[in-house]
Amino acid sequence: MSIEVAVIATCLPLLVLMALAALARSLRRLAPLLVLDVLWGMFATYLVLRPNDFLISKVGISLAVTMLIPLVEETVKALPLFWVTASKRCWWFVDGALLGAACGVGFAIRETWIDVRNADPLNSLALVFARSTSTNLMHIGCSAIIGAALALAARRPMRTRIPLIILGFAVAAAIHATFNHIQQGVHGPFATTIIGMGTLAVALGVIALGVPISRYWVREDLELEGATPHEEHILAGGHGTARALDDFSALYGPDAAQTLSELIAATRALGIAHHGGHDPARVSELSAEVDRLKRQLGPVGLLWLHTTTDMQGHAGLWAHLSHTPAN
Repeated sequence: MSIEVAVIATCLPLLVLMALAALARSLRRLAPLLVLDVLWGMFATYLVLRPNDFLISKVGISLAVTMLIPLVEETVKALPLFWVTASKRCWWFVDGALLGAACGVGFAIRETWIDVRNADPLNSLALVFARSTSTNLMHIGCSAIIGAALALAARRPMRTRIPLIILGFAVAAAIHATFNHIQQGVHGPFATTIIGMGTLAVALGVIALGVPISRYWVREDLELEGATPHEEHILAGGHGTARALDDFSALYGPDAAQTLSELIAATRALGIAHHGGHDPARVSELSAEVDRLKRQLGPVGLLWLHTTTDMQGHAGLWAHLSHTPAN
């Protein structure tokens, strides 16, 4: 395998993960765990070799590949996710999906290396691109489904936790098994591409769902605090927030706009932590960060946040803070 082919085989799945992290707005916060999960996914390819060979020797390659091996691989890929959710480092289903996708990315990278190493060198680049639109996407999407299920199950009572986990694994294993079965047929390449892209689309949908849910939670919290509609709109990161930040930067400078951008991100994180089942210490930490950023913004910036056509009886969030700016 040439260096160029190895780089392409590595970078393509990583680009998919970066895109998912950008959609989830969690790259900076989850970066260490994402790196660890990618490395685990790569290591998992070693762990499944012996179980897979044993199953093939006992039941035959056809039955093993289409029924048993998918469950083995999905379970081994997901092992770090059990630890992350059980240790309460991940309760938000979007984070679970993203961390699961990272495990799938690592597995897909090393599996591609193995396939390319055993393939004809003249066809190695074509194989990399073929896997990048089918097998790799299947691995990423299936692991993301399991990650989301584990995160959803982590904060629920046992009577619903176990069925959620079983459902997540059943869906992922069924997709994986169907993929393997179709891959052996005449129309394998086209059909597996459709399945791979469809599985990734499910993962994208799960992650994208987090954006409107988190905005709703932020608006709900802000409304309870007595925020004005303008404050709710800006701090919830709704449509037009980017333009509002540009206007704010033009009025008060780029440093103030950066503080406001950090306040929007911290407010969203607080809403997710509050409603997503994070531990009280994390909620307190984020609450303190939000208050710090509000004070750093100062009374003029907070008054701008408060500004709206509906001024009837709303004190707004700025009224609950010290009017002394940090700078």
